[in-house]
Amino acid sequence: MASKKKTSKSTPTVSAASKSEMRKWEIESALSTLKRAEEIRKDSKMMNDVKKMAQEQIKMLGGMVKGK
Repeated sequence: MASKKKTSKSTPTVSAASKSEMRKWEIESALSTLKRAEEIRKDSKMMNDVKKMAQEQIKMLGGMVKGK
């Protein structure tokens, strides 16, 4: 009968530099998202279409809740 080896799995460590780079990427991504949101808010046609779609989804979700 073969014996089973127990191997310990170590958790990978993230260096301070890697954490710093990840944080920088998150900040850049958030800034990009905020810029895009402002562009969308300024586009009245787009905002009207967004509001219509939001209303449709609210109705659909409301129907799902009521249909329990």
